Amino acid sequence: MFYITEMSDVGFIRPMDLDKDIRSILRDQFSSKYVGRYLREIGLVLDVLEVTDLGYGKSIIGSPNIYVRAKFKVLTYLPLKDEIVEGEVENIVDYGMFVSIGPISGFVHISQLGDDVFVHRAGVLQSKKARITFRRGDKVRARVTTISKPSPMALLKGEPIVKVSLTMRQPKLGKLEVKEKEEKGG
Repeated sequence: MFYITEMSDVGFIRPMDLDKDIRSILRDQFSSKYVGRYLREIGLVLDVLEVTDLGYGKSIIGSPNIYVRAKFKVLTYLPLKDEIVEGEVENIVDYGMFVSIGPISGFVHISQLGDDVFVHRAGVLQSKKARITFRRGDKVRARVTTISKPSPMALLKGEPIVKVSLTMRQPKLGKLEVKEKEEKGG
């Protein structure tokens, strides 16, 4: 789910920037510090929306900067266990597929695609009985089953910060165009 959360942190203003808009300077600082980070309590920070409140500026001996405690609003995404999500198939591999669910990707193992047997052929996953085919770009609905703990080393390794496992085995989950046809009775 997406959330707007208020946070607090200390930023600094350089002497040459005192005549500029302090809120935009602090917003830029907090954006570079927090955007793209996964914080356990609030999720993946997507954007710093605005600086809402400024404290009094303080100077520290030996530093020319003025330090200000500020409150600011951030847009975050926190996947929740058992949440129903819709996304787009990003990539298909031999053992399942990756689905883009907002700002992160989730993985659906081939055993969690449905009650049918699925086979990987020529870059698609196809069921044997129902003839459902999953291709890159298909819209799907799934349920979040597990969320891994955030790994601080993930970015250095080129891995996702948090890993999300999905299932499409329950009713009303799966490929959206197939579910729409079933609901219309055809």
